[in-house]
Formats: sequence, structure tokens, C-alpha cells
Amino acid sequence: MPLASRTLSREIASVADGAAPHLFLTLVRDRLAVPSIRLSLRGIDAVSIGRGDLQRGQLAQSGDGISLTVPDDRMSVAHATLRRVMGSWILADAGSRNGTLLNGRRIEREVLGDGDLIELGHSFFLFRSAIVLPAGAGAVRYSDELRPAAPGFETLLPSLALDFGRAQAVARSSIAVVIRGETGTGKEVVASGLHALSGRPGRFVAVNCGALSPSLVHSQLFGHCKGAFSGATDDARGLVRDADGGTLFLDAVEELPAAAQPLLSRVLEQAEVWPVGSTQPVSVDLRVIAATQQDLEALATKQQFRSDLLARLSGLTLALPPLRERREDLGLLIRALVKRHAGDPATHPALTCDAARALLSHPWPRNVRELDRGLQAALVLAGREPIGLSHLPANLQGSPVAPAQVPVGPPEGLQPTQTSAAMKMQHFIDELWRRHVVRVLVAYSVALFGALQGADVIVTRLSLPPRWMTWIVAAGLAGFPAAGVLAWVFDWTRQGIVRTPALSGAQHTTHARGQRGRRRTIALAGWILFLIAVAGAIWWRTRHT
Repeated sequence: MPLASRTLSREIASVADGAAPHLFLTLVRDRLAVPSIRLSLRGIDAVSIGRGDLQRGQLAQSGDGISLTVPDDRMSVAHATLRRVMGSWILADAGSRNGTLLNGRRIEREVLGDGDLIELGHSFFLFRSAIVLPAGAGAVRYSDELRPAAPGFETLLPSLALDFGRAQAVARSSIAVVIRGETGTGKEVVASGLHALSGRPGRFVAVNCGALSPSLVHSQLFGHCKGAFSGATDDARGLVRDADGGTLFLDAVEELPAAAQPLLSRVLEQAEVWPVGSTQPVSVDLRVIAATQQDLEALATKQQFRSDLLARLSGLTLALPPLRERREDLGLLIRALVKRHAGDPATHPALTCDAARALLSHPWPRNVRELDRGLQAALVLAGREPIGLSHLPANLQGSPVAPAQVPVGPPEGLQPTQTSAAMKMQHFIDELWRRHVVRVLVAYSVALFGALQGADVIVTRLSLPPRWMTWIVAAGLAGFPAAGVLAWVFDWTRQGIVRTPALSGAQHTTHARGQRGRRRTIALAGWILFLIAVAGAIWWRTRHT
């Protein structure tokens, strides 16, 4: 199992008051417009998952549990069930057509662990054993129903949503905020969102503290007067005065030069700056937001950061979790990034199963920034095709299989010709079944048979000419190709024609166990069609004798 699949988020993942197991629908790989879902399993004994329209509000009752339906054509109507047995949750396949995968491995029945990745059809779910919900939170939450106060504040994680709520509450005040998190977690995005919520008319000025020159830091931050030193040919406002009336964002504040720390502390205390060469202070009105990757309290204890500056910065501290600890949000993040770089996700061919599995299992050491850059490159490489594993960065593709490990012969117990024919037949059946064409034509056949029976009664009762029945039969048969074409056009316009990938040798070995049952089903269907044809021929003969 990948390490990332067992990485816990910062939610409480142990027995705690108010904690409950949760199921997250992260994404549907070929329909990114389908929202992510957070479902609390508190008080629920079983969940039935299958294909259907996306439900809103209270989920439908199903026996001793609830029924969750997902608009996924590759999912069976009754695909899998989650059932609580003696305190543990068990995932069981419900005889689905495409099987149930747990952490990339096909299973029939298995106990779920915290952080497990479930794959049903083209839909990916994440199981969490214990998450604490705030009082009053609903059991079901949809990502498209979230109304974030600012960009970057969107999340399905209750604890992170609580922190964003606290940030929103202080946004219009002048309280300093410290945002702590690893590189790439979106600290500047959150800071920019706070500035947007503050209503301050001034600018949002971002300062990279690690790039400030120790010898010029006073001039860079607070400006200088003309002639204050050699080369000062004009007045300069400095970065702090540029943020007057707005927000000053100090990125990597732990790297602020030691000489600048007492000066900045005085600015926060007195709300005024002394430009180099000036004889009087200049008042400023600004709000300071600092970002750091380190524990400023520990640095202050070691005297590597001034305690007085830390005291003036520490109005509110927000901790942004790394991406590996908020995998529940990966679906909405992927959806937002695809929309940013490629437009509406509903019109994009989306991801292959291998690519989606890789994105949801990767540990993301460089966090959201790594995800953003990887998706941006993949969208360009894929063009209008689905994003495949080969389009993703090399570190997401995994180690290639060595040539000596690639199976060169047929699966055990099968001859080469039998293997090839069986794989082609299975590929053909899978390709037809996922189309609406087959379903439409089967439904059309049943409807036509009933319509002909009714038409025969009407023609007989009204004593109409026998040729009328001939015309009705001909019209019904002529509708077959029209129905097929319309169904094919529906497939094309709805989500594009995507070929079903051929089965590999390993996949065929798995499918081979059910081959006998499939043959019996095909034979039974053939016999039924034959009997219908015979009955129709007898009826037609008796009708014209």
C-alpha cells in the first residue's frame, strides 16, 4: 500500500468525543464537474453505493442503511456496500461489472483502514475512520454548495473550515495574522484572501524577507529621502509605505534580517516609519500578515527571532496543513486548477484511472504548488485527450516494470489463440456495454414488440386492410438504425467517444474466473432471442393464412 494512502490528516483520527467515520467522494475521473462529497457515517450501519443521479439533501434509505448514488456510467447500479461489523467497517463488492478496488488492488471483501482509497468504476472515494464535526454540521456536504468567503478558503475538512472561519472573523480588523505551513501550501493565497475580505483600500504588498539585503534593508522597507546617501537621486517610499492603507505580507518572516526586526517592531507599535535621511516620522496605516515555515516560538526561545516582534505579530495564527494531510480536498483542488488552466471542467476529457489513482496516492512533498505545476503541464501535453499517466511528472508515474518482469506468455491454463480471442471478445463486450447504443436498441426492441401486439389488436378490431400491419412493421424496423444513430450521437455529445482500453494479461486472468458465467448468460440471451424470433415468425404466418 502506498505510504500516502495511510497518511493521516490533522483531523483527530483516534477515539475521541464527537469523532465519527466519514466517506469522501473525491472525484469522478471522467466527470470532473461532479462535486466532491463528505458523508458522515455516524449512526449508520450500512451504505449502498451504485450508479444513479446525484442526490441532494437527505440520502435515500436502503434496508438498514442509506443509498449513495453517483453519476458514473462505469459503476453498476448496485456496485459495493460498506457495512459496520463489530466496530469495523467492511467494504464488499456487490457483484459489480467492473469490480471494486482498494488502494489499487481488486478485492471482494476487506476491512477498511483510515485513509484507504476506494475505486468504484471511475469514482474514487476516501475512507476516514474518525473525524470530528462541529456542532450543527450536516451529515452530507457537497463541494459545489460551499460558499468560501475568499479564494483559497474552500475545504471539506471541518477543522480547516473552522480556521478559515476564524480568519474571516478578524479580516476587517487590524489584528496581525501569522500563517504557518510548509512551502507550497497556499500561504500567500490565504493572505491575499484576507486582504480582499478586509475591505482596505490600499494595496496588497508581498515582501520576500529572504531576498532583503541586510545592508539595504532599512531603505528597502522604509524608503529614503533624496540625497540621503550616494546614489539616492530621488525620494523612495519603501515597501512599508507602499502598503499604506492596505496589507503588508511578510513571506518567510523567519528570514527577516536581524537589523530590520527591531525597526519593524517599532513600526507595528507606533504605526510610523523613519525613511533614511528623514528628520521626522511618516505615519502609516497598514495590516501585517506574516508567513513562516518554522515555529517562531521555538526560534524566539533560541534567540533567533526577536520576542517583541513575535509578540506584535501574534494576533491570530493559522496553520495550513500540507497537501498529504488534506487528501479529502484533492478533488476540489484538482477541479479548481483544471478550471483555472483549461476552463470549465465539464468540457474537459479529464483523467484516466491510472492518472487519477496516481494523483490521489502521491505524497505531494511540495504541496499545492507541485499539484498546480504538474496539472498545468499535463493539460498542455494531453491536449484534448484524457490526462494519462504518461502526461504527469515522472515522480508520479512510478517505477516502470522491468522487461524480465513482463509476462510474455498467456495466462496459466489458456492457449495463446484462446487468450487472444477471449480478450478481444471481452473488450468488445465492455465497449458495447458502456455505450448507450446497446441499451437503447434493447429497450427499442422490447417497446417495438409490445407496440406490434397492440397494433395487431387495433388493426383486427377496426377491420383495417392487412397491408396496414405490414407498413407498421416496416416503420418499426426502420426505426432501429435511427435509434442507434441517436444513441451514438448522445454518447458523443455528452462526454465524447473514449475507447475502452484492452484488457492486459493480468486483468484477463482476473476476469477468466467469471468467463463461464458470462458464456452462460450470452447463451441464455441467444436462446431468448431465438424463441422470440420463432414466436414472431409463427404469429406472422398465422396472421397471413
